[in-house]
Amino acid sequence: MLVKATREGLVGQKTATGWPIDTIFPFVALPSHQALGKWVKIKNPLNGKECCAQVRDVGPFNEHDEDYVFRGARPWAERGLSVSGKGTNGAGIDLGEAVWHLLGMDDNTQVEWEFV
Repeated sequence: MLVKATREGLVGQKTATGWPIDTIFPFVALPSHQALGKWVKIKNPLNGKECCAQVRDVGPFNEHDEDYVFRGARPWAERGLSVSGKGTNGAGIDLGEAVWHLLGMDDNTQVEWEFV
């Protein structure tokens, strides 16, 4: 499934697991606490680059979108639904700095991901 990916940023801050965000470890955020610690493969269909990363944060925008993360539904964030009630940017996955660079990203765009 293709979903919009955004850059996590926040280097120096901590993820939902308490892990300090750096530019080296490949991690992503998905909107489910149940995904924390699992590994995913992400592919940038624009250039064919792919990598594996660990889910170390919860988001973007939501915390309990298990239907999307585990059952193939579209992300709540695509409909503008967020736990804050302030809307979203439509992203279904956030990419840490290392993943962003490994995938050759230069803008927020669609990616494919799956659990490994």
